[in-house]
Amino acid sequence: MRSVRKNWFRGLIFFALIILILYSSFAVGYVAGQKGRPVLGLKKSPVSVVNTEVGKTTSIDFSIYWDAWAKLQQKSVNSPDPQKMLYGSISGMLSSLNDPYTVFFSPEDNQRFRQDIGGEFDGIGIEIVLKNGYPTVVAPLSKTPAEAAGLKAGDVILEVDGTKTNEIGFNEVIDRIRGEKGTKVKLKLSREGKDEPLEIEVVRDTIIVKSVEWKIEKNDGRNIAFVNIRQFGDDTDALFGEFAKEVVKEKPDGIIVDLRNNPGGYLETSVNLSSYFIDGGTVVSEKDKDGNSKEYKVTKKATLRNFKTAVLINGGSASASEIFSGALQDRKAGKLIGEKTFGKGSVQEIVELSDGSAVKITVAKWFTPNGRTINGEGIVPDIVLKNDDADPKNDLQLNRAYEYLKTGK
Repeated sequence: MRSVRKNWFRGLIFFALIILILYSSFAVGYVAGQKGRPVLGLKKSPVSVVNTEVGKTTSIDFSIYWDAWAKLQQKSVNSPDPQKMLYGSISGMLSSLNDPYTVFFSPEDNQRFRQDIGGEFDGIGIEIVLKNGYPTVVAPLSKTPAEAAGLKAGDVILEVDGTKTNEIGFNEVIDRIRGEKGTKVKLKLSREGKDEPLEIEVVRDTIIVKSVEWKIEKNDGRNIAFVNIRQFGDDTDALFGEFAKEVVKEKPDGIIVDLRNNPGGYLETSVNLSSYFIDGGTVVSEKDKDGNSKEYKVTKKATLRNFKTAVLINGGSASASEIFSGALQDRKAGKLIGEKTFGKGSVQEIVELSDGSAVKITVAKWFTPNGRTINGEGIVPDIVLKNDDADPKNDLQLNRAYEYLKTGK
């Protein structure tokens, strides 16, 4: 009996020593990490690196990262820039998700993004995403140099001014396409259906995107209200509100909403605009990573609900455009005419970081009122019709919309 107690006592002492050693190791590592000192034999980087989050993710050995950082600083002949290394690290981390919409913005990129959604910038007027390792055109904005030069949704940008895009960062591709008004940029493109790459030269301009333009015109003796929504931006709510008031006042025989090559914009704006046509209920729902669902319901009185409506869409209609289109289609509030949309049905949240940079993170995916998936699927129109590229002045989709408003078919 005494022997058992003695062994138990020795075991207790041994266990206590183990706990003390583990605690001491953690404390030393934590303090060293907080002060930017090398831990467990790592050589100190030539720059001071402060890791204020040591110990937060215990399943990952961050010493590998710091070891690579130190080796690069010590041995690279290219004089590494610590700030660029940090930003590149974050970009690489986000790219591991294989989600073209989860991206890092440097302070300059973040400011530029804010200007873009605000509606004025210098460039050629396209929205692009990184897809399969290449920048790909979501849509050329209406009445911009990109549209005039013939760029199309789905074009893959292989080169910018002779530099291969898969050999430089995505943000650098954007920077090279951007430039002062009046200067030129040469793009080499891969286009579906074309055996050889296309080369297109575009003259940059100041892109001022007034997101909504409308007119009420005569067509075959009927008054038709035509509204073109170029993006769901800062000015869209107010401008579309003016259009809605004009429609209610003039009482046209029908409405045509043109969303072709509309790359999207604000979720809330798409819900607000859809609400003019939908009499109560859900416009769109979203589901986050934990499976939690949230429904976005109409926000205003449906003053345009009783007007026969046609909505024009194509492969450049993305994001908020697809929310609007899917909602009107599911709720039988409009007839969709044209081509299948882009299929960008996910929610991005902009998270500002302390130095003015930001991360844009996909936090949820969208579903139409009937529960259809938008992301990767797109919205298929009720009347599928492709325009004739050989005769761009003959807008077959628009003509079909006029026919629908006249005949109901």
